[in-house]
Amino acid sequence: MNIIRSDIRNRCENVLKDYPHIDEYIKERKLELAYPPKEIDENVGGGKSSKVSRPQETYVVTLDQDMRLRMLERQKSAVTDCYLATDKDTRTIVDELYFKEHPTYTISGLSIQHKVNVSIATAKRMRTKFLLDLSQKLGMFEP
Repeated sequence: MNIIRSDIRNRCENVLKDYPHIDEYIKERKLELAYPPKEIDENVGGGKSSKVSRPQETYVVTLDQDMRLRMLERQKSAVTDCYLATDKDTRTIVDELYFKEHPTYTISGLSIQHKVNVSIATAKRMRTKFLLDLSQKLGMFEP
């Protein structure tokens, strides 16, 4: 039986709950990088700045090096890959439990109401397997 540590399970569930908004987060981060806050120059006397002024080049380099942006893109890719690699019932479970803003059913309710064509125990195993696959894609290793 596959078991997942509770801290890794919680992190994966948080990533899944954020997934419907991840494109918005990526867009906001790119805007933050494109329009950084202006630094106030307190050098009244003059002199030249050692910073090269090539905003487009600086922006592209910043996009490549930004850890937060890379993490968001990696999360999006991992969730998308795992989601597309699963069956219809697992997708229904993930959609209901994590992607909906206000879930209607619990994992038990999905089975009892025949929203998924498996038993409650099987639905729980399917969810755990999905979370394990996602944790591996995200690089969350269990010791």
